[in-house]
Amino acid sequence: MKKALLTILSFVACTVAIAQDLPTNPEPGKCYVRCVTPDVWVNQDVTIQVAPAYKKLKVVPAQYRTENEEVVVQSAGQELAVVPAQYETQTFEVTVQGPAQRLEKVAGSTDSTTEEMVIQPGYQELAVVPAQYETQNFDVTTSEGGQTLSVVPAKLGTETFEVVVTEASQRLEVVPAQYETRTETVIVQQAYQKLQTVPAQYETRTETVVVTAAGQRMEVVPAKWGTENVEIVVQPASSRLEIIPAQYGTETETVVVTEASQRLEVIPAKWGTETLSYKKREFGNTLKVVPASFSTDYQVIETKPATAKWGMSDTPAADCASSDPNDCRYWCYKNVPAQNITVNTTTLSNDASIVTTPGCDNSNANSDDCGMGTYTRKVVQTPATTRVIDIPAVTKEVKRTVMTQPSTTRTIEIPAVTKTIKKTVLVSPATTRVIDIPQVTKEVTRQVMVTPPTTRAIDVPAVTKEITRTVMVTPPTTRVITIPAVTKTMKRTTLVTPASTRVTEIPATTKTMKRVVMATPPTARAIDIPSKSTTIRKTVITPETTRSIDIPAVTKTMKRTVMATPPTTRVIDVAQKTATLKTTVLASDARVEEVTIPAVNKTVTKEVLQTKGGLTTWTEVDCKIVEYNDLNINWLLGSATLTPSAKAEIDAKLLVELKNGVSVEIASHTDSRGSAASNRSLSERRAQAVTNYLISKGINSSRIVSNGYGESRLANRCSDGVSCTEREHLANRRTQFRVINAN
Repeated sequence: MKKALLTILSFVACTVAIAQDLPTNPEPGKCYVRCVTPDVWVNQDVTIQVAPAYKKLKVVPAQYRTENEEVVVQSAGQELAVVPAQYETQTFEVTVQGPAQRLEKVAGSTDSTTEEMVIQPGYQELAVVPAQYETQNFDVTTSEGGQTLSVVPAKLGTETFEVVVTEASQRLEVVPAQYETRTETVIVQQAYQKLQTVPAQYETRTETVVVTAAGQRMEVVPAKWGTENVEIVVQPASSRLEIIPAQYGTETETVVVTEASQRLEVIPAKWGTETLSYKKREFGNTLKVVPASFSTDYQVIETKPATAKWGMSDTPAADCASSDPNDCRYWCYKNVPAQNITVNTTTLSNDASIVTTPGCDNSNANSDDCGMGTYTRKVVQTPATTRVIDIPAVTKEVKRTVMTQPSTTRTIEIPAVTKTIKKTVLVSPATTRVIDIPQVTKEVTRQVMVTPPTTRAIDVPAVTKEITRTVMVTPPTTRVITIPAVTKTMKRTTLVTPASTRVTEIPATTKTMKRVVMATPPTARAIDIPSKSTTIRKTVITPETTRSIDIPAVTKTMKRTVMATPPTTRVIDVAQKTATLKTTVLASDARVEEVTIPAVNKTVTKEVLQTKGGLTTWTEVDCKIVEYNDLNINWLLGSATLTPSAKAEIDAKLLVELKNGVSVEIASHTDSRGSAASNRSLSERRAQAVTNYLISKGINSSRIVSNGYGESRLANRCSDGVSCTEREHLANRRTQFRVINAN
């Protein structure tokens, strides 16, 4: 109820205000538009401080210079260097393949010959001639031959050498050297090896010896005769030889390629260290800048104050009698809020300052050591010595090829070619039957060497002797007078010829025994009966044979290394070493440079009302523009794009009126061709195209209303189904405008 009452009161007040403020002296036939005079605003620049001025401090650090100081880091001393042994290479031959034999085939030959064939062989009547026996002496080995080894002792010689019992030293005129007595072990007889005989081992074996050889006696079995068909060999059976090659095996033999020797290893001197102090650097003050601190703030600036503007109501009055509803609308003075801008600013909380810190912290308990440095000096604690290290012999495995089985031949039988003829053959020739007489044996005991004698090496240690000599412990420090070394001539035993072995042959022991042997075997005395023969041709084949060819042994020349000169040592003086230490000296102390950073200002533009506008004047307008006026725009068929000629039409007719402050309606229409929906959409797009062009020219969009009516407001008879000319359709395809109110 209250809202309705307020609305009525507002309408009455506006109506009274408009009625009381009508144009003075209006002319008949003229149209007037209530114009709203716009507020005139001007821009005014306001400068504000967004960051205060402050100090910026820059620390120039202390400057230092470097000085060099030379100090002794290693005292003078002596080192031992090994003079290595010298070696020479000897050449020796090793058999890598033993002698062997191979068989070479000698081809056989075939020959034809004519031979008389015995068709009834001659035969003999046999009479037994008994065997004859005799007694023979034979030797039986009761103890096989062997070997004995006797040791040929090593030959030792005596040589004279000098031993330094007092080393060369120095004496000082001012501070005498200090000496001490040390005991040293000197080799007076070198270590060597002697050979001890390991005797051969024998065992007793029992053998059976024939004292009466086996014999035979013969008994005559008379021949039997018959007639039969027999096959005659016209080509005798033969054979060919096939060589089975020799088989070889590999034996491994160990060969010494580098003899055992010795090398000297230096046990280096033991060095100690001592630590010395020196003034390494000086310190200046350290300056630390505490930079200025800021806090963040903001400032609100009114760029446009609050104001109000006139506006026409959206709905006409309820009791409006005019056919045009815009005639009955009322004007309201609407508030426009102020426009503000927020500017971020910075305020100075604390300006920059300096904190000074001394180079050495005096509060520290060790402040006396501040800037002090240390360096290490190397001094000899124990002089260098040498140690003898045995180098074992270097051996190499050499493989040698030996013949394990000599080459042989295998006989391949070739059968004989036979021919069947009839002949009288001896079915069972007269033979003798041998009756074996077993031999008589006797067991004899003899001694056989199972293991040959060998030698065993026994190491004989070197003979040493403790001697006393005087050595310098502390060298003199001033002018030196050389004292020559004192030497002493001593004798020591050296190995001239190493121990070896001599092989003594032990002859075998034999024993003479008697045995009965068959001197003449039993035979038969033949009584010849001549044979009957016939002549046949047959082939005689000389069989293949083999010839043995010797393959000589293959040797390989190898080298081995032999020590020619044993290793020794030589003394190397180690000179005193110095080092340069760098010390830091303060050249100039730290200082501060001050720079003032100016304040930062920002200029903000705000609008200030210069002239207040409002509903102050009436403007006379042409009555025609209150009604719909055509814009001569020839739209292409189905297009909503403005052509250059259409834009020129808008500039000439519509843009001039809009610059006077009026509001307008853009109305676009189409002909009846096409569907109603598509025609309405096309008309709306065309009206909006005109609106968009006006906005691009700087006209506020709130002063333009665009409507597309499609084919709903045809200007002639050309509706759907009516045949019309193109000119008549063009009259309906139009775009119009009219003034609807003033701003």
